[in-house]
Amino acid sequence: MNLQELFKAVGKQIFVKYYYYFKDSRNYSVSDIVDIIEEDYTEKSKRSRTGHARMIFNNSWNIEALKIISNSNVPIETIHECKKILAEELANINKTESKNKISNEFLKKLLSKNNIEYKSLKNSFYEINLSDNKYLLKCRTYNNNYTFVTKSEIPELSDNVLIALVEWQNEQPISLYLIPISEWNTGKWNILKDKDYEGLKSEPEWGIDINQSNKYELNNFQFSKFINTFKEKENKKIIEEIERSEEKETEKQALIKVRLGHSKLREDIIKRKSKCEICGINHNKLLIASHIKPWAKSDNFEKLDIANILLLCSMHDALFDKGLISFDDNGKILISKELNEKEQALVNINEDSCISIVSDKQKEYLKYHRNNVFIA
Repeated sequence: MNLQELFKAVGKQIFVKYYYYFKDSRNYSVSDIVDIIEEDYTEKSKRSRTGHARMIFNNSWNIEALKIISNSNVPIETIHECKKILAEELANINKTESKNKISNEFLKKLLSKNNIEYKSLKNSFYEINLSDNKYLLKCRTYNNNYTFVTKSEIPELSDNVLIALVEWQNEQPISLYLIPISEWNTGKWNILKDKDYEGLKSEPEWGIDINQSNKYELNNFQFSKFINTFKEKENKKIIEEIERSEEKETEKQALIKVRLGHSKLREDIIKRKSKCEICGINHNKLLIASHIKPWAKSDNFEKLDIANILLLCSMHDALFDKGLISFDDNGKILISKELNEKEQALVNINEDSCISIVSDKQKEYLKYHRNNVFIA
């Protein structure tokens, strides 16, 4: 049916008068609207008008319908009400489009901040890479109590498809949650709704229905938790690969540096520091993620703690590993007596060399190095 045929089936005045009831298929069933319609129609007629009115919404013809009715030969009261509804709907569309644009920018900013490569696709979809896995994100704005994604957009419940839910407060985005679409199939969460609208015209959807009693469930999907989980998996993979090695200790140390040299940890360090902390050389192939507290003496957290890593060139990494240099709590270099002045000059260090200390935790690691590795 075209729009003119639907107008005849519904009635223009009826469409305007009950516009918001027809629109809200989530809260008002056909039976609810049959009880709401005041006009002296038969129940069959009321059901028919409701069904045809919702066809207008399902085809996204409601704005066009309001524009047509505003210039139709209907009572002036209906025209005034129609124009009022049309103005509200257009304002909501503009506001929603603006919010969605800001939500998408917020998402991209967080991905970039966490060094996650992404590719922008159509309709607020993004492809991201984490470790060796590809994920598809759908960005949605959470402003009121309910938001959704139609099942036609995401037909399958997959672990690799995520809803990127951007929470707004005081007219600005404040938080990001990543919800795997497969979670809708677990039955664990009160906030996740699988809606098929059987018997209604609304399109089936994956809904997120949040209120004060269940909002705590969102904490399970915080962006930071999701990212940390993947970092932990990657770190565990690195540690297990190295610990399984049957190489001699000296060869194992070489394996550590090779493996870290291709890891996300090294990428993160280079993006933060970009050059050797002693001499300033910035050629990536010459930079090494160097442990302060040795790998063999570190627990699993310390092994891949960024505070336990210095970014050094290959020469200064060797000096640091062998205990021929270290640093005090202010970052000033300590040079072993085993290195004479000529050797110090050849390896480009002197008593004025220093590094920047990034945290108290790093001071603890350097203290360990001075006490257990450094040759005074």
